[in-house]
Amino acid sequence: MRHVTTELVNWVARQILPHEPELRRWLRAGFPGVDVDDVVQESYCRLAALADFKRVEDPRRYLFQTARNVVLTELRRARVVRIEAVGTIADLELALAADHLSPERIVAGRGLLAKVEHLLAALPERSRTIFRMRKVEGLSQRHIAEALGVTEMIVENDLARGLKIILSGLSTDDRADLPSRNERNRNARPS
Repeated sequence: MRHVTTELVNWVARQILPHEPELRRWLRAGFPGVDVDDVVQESYCRLAALADFKRVEDPRRYLFQTARNVVLTELRRARVVRIEAVGTIADLELALAADHLSPERIVAGRGLLAKVEHLLAALPERSRTIFRMRKVEGLSQRHIAEALGVTEMIVENDLARGLKIILSGLSTDDRADLPSRNERNRNARPS
């Protein structure tokens, strides 16, 4: 292990520590479900291993990038990614590229589908129809509005309310099992 110098410790104290509260807020807001303390601790460990910290031009940016990389590493290891985290990290697709559907995931997916179907059935008829047309059939909001004789704003609002109701009816574990947008797009493409 590399020896941590007094100069590095002083640099961290002056240039990095003042940004920790902001980093913690950013991690909590942007990456629900990650252990913020662990991410911060691992970020400090990575900073302590820097060979030449004097070359870091923007310490705040470097700290945030380091923390982001720590989160990506954790998500790659976990293989089960919370839907909120997926929406936050555009390049997470790379982290999940090696993932494939195991029998356990297929069974879990069927159970989740049954829960979503149950929640969907409880929606008002128009919301349920709009949700199915958009999310299952893949129709645009404009086509749905034309087909139902309503405005696009009604379609958008009903869709948002329906999605909110369905997500609130799922447990945290259920939401973590939902596929990401990138995963859905990748699976929809013909091979």
